[in-house]
Amino acid sequence: MTSTQIESTRFVAGRWFASVVALILLFIPAGAAAQVAQVEVVSDDSGTRLQVDGQDFMVNGMNWDYFPIGTTFTYSLWTQPEAVIKTALDREMAMLKSMGVNVIRQYVGVPPRWVQYIYENYGIYTALNHALGRYGVTIDGVYIASTDYSDARTRATIIAEVEKMVRDFKDTPGVLMWLLGNENNYGLVWSSAETEALPEGERDAARAKHLYSLFGDAARAIKAIDTKRPVTMVNGDLQYIDIIAEESKGIDVFGT
Repeated sequence: MTSTQIESTRFVAGRWFASVVALILLFIPAGAAAQVAQVEVVSDDSGTRLQVDGQDFMVNGMNWDYFPIGTTFTYSLWTQPEAVIKTALDREMAMLKSMGVNVIRQYVGVPPRWVQYIYENYGIYTALNHALGRYGVTIDGVYIASTDYSDARTRATIIAEVEKMVRDFKDTPGVLMWLLGNENNYGLVWSSAETEALPEGERDAARAKHLYSLFGDAARAIKAIDTKRPVTMVNGDLQYIDIIAEESKGIDVFGT
């Protein structure tokens, strides 16, 4: 073959290969580019660490939310037009990625598709956070500002919300772990016949037992649905660490 024929053959073969690749990609389902990772806390003689699909993973994370200048906490990025959401995410996530961030903490309310979008386009995982009644709870359409963690109906409502969160997101690539609470121990201000009957010095400890047993119940409820990710909590400093160790069985990572 002449050099011209060889180059022509390469050109045709290259175009054929590109066409085949395009055809294959056409039949790959949307979202198939990213799979749900196996995330776990591993302990051995060298210590304790997080692993993603068997590889050690150092979390370089930060809390992230989006409020344009001039808006308040009532603003939600996720109710904006898709073009607005993409513009905001592309700007923010590009900056976070350039900083070396690989995990962001996001709150319940973000749709699964955007968690996946962030991960697939920027390689940034999400630790998905349910506040576990930190800022009140809504029962039968009625908002209760001070969460009574001893109330059976309140506990059932919160656990149901957590279970829904996990079911909605368990097949979403990019979710790194389930995050519970936000320094809930700083908000133990509810009262009940049970706690008020106790001596003053014992009331906070009684409230804390109800709170942290709910953390334990939530962790076990999560693991009954999803076995691929760890459960972590956000506590205010080391307060009640002894009660946490006793009541919050199933928590994999302690955040303070």
